[in-house]
Amino acid sequence: MTAISSPAALADTVAVPSAGQRVWNVTRLHFANTFSMIALPWLIIAFVYLVNLVIWISIFASTHEQLTGTQWSGATMYIFVYFGIAAVQAMNLTFRFAMGMSATRRDYYLGTWLAFALQGVLFTAVCTLLSYVEDWTSGYGMNAHMFSNIYMGSGPLWERVLTTFGAFMFCFALGALAGSVYVRWRANGLYALGAIVALLAVGFVAITTLSSSWPAVGEWFVQVRAVGVVAWLLIPMAIGGLVGFFVLRKAPSRA
Repeated sequence: MTAISSPAALADTVAVPSAGQRVWNVTRLHFANTFSMIALPWLIIAFVYLVNLVIWISIFASTHEQLTGTQWSGATMYIFVYFGIAAVQAMNLTFRFAMGMSATRRDYYLGTWLAFALQGVLFTAVCTLLSYVEDWTSGYGMNAHMFSNIYMGSGPLWERVLTTFGAFMFCFALGALAGSVYVRWRANGLYALGAIVALLAVGFVAITTLSSSWPAVGEWFVQVRAVGVVAWLLIPMAIGGLVGFFVLRKAPSRA
């Protein structure tokens, strides 16, 4: 006679993934799109670098003098903007699929943060190394700077790592918040979020202007330098991360 297993016995035989495994599965899900998550960011960096290299060589060849002012280059900022946008796109593309994989919203949010944190570690390591290459070669013999810029590529090792990784995660936190809002409220949510950010920015400018505080603001930036600015940005990053999580908790799993 064939034995019929009870539902309880069948449940015992099914391997239930742990919370850590579910988080890791979400992280792997993000990296399934290898072009957007891995290839495209480095193609952007390579393109921006080549454009700058052509400009540097052209100026150096025509003047035969060391370049000046390149330490103020903001060329690497493109990649930070890209990952903020990529966070929105990634959450829109993968959220509902992850819910179908039996991941909870907490698993999904933590897995998404882990995926971009790993990207941040890789990006920080490469950019920090390239900043030292520019230092060791005296800016490729031309005093040219892209990675060893005044914002994130100068100072001791810990400053370079902290400013680059911190700025990266801040941009991702903004993208994750926007992604959570979009997943829950779609385009109307993004419009409202954009309006709130715009009002806060305008309010800050108005208050600073009316109180004639712009010199004090400039002096503060000079005093704390880039590493101090990034350290302060960790506060809104944490707030944005928490708000994004609570927004995502109520997001529908179906369109």
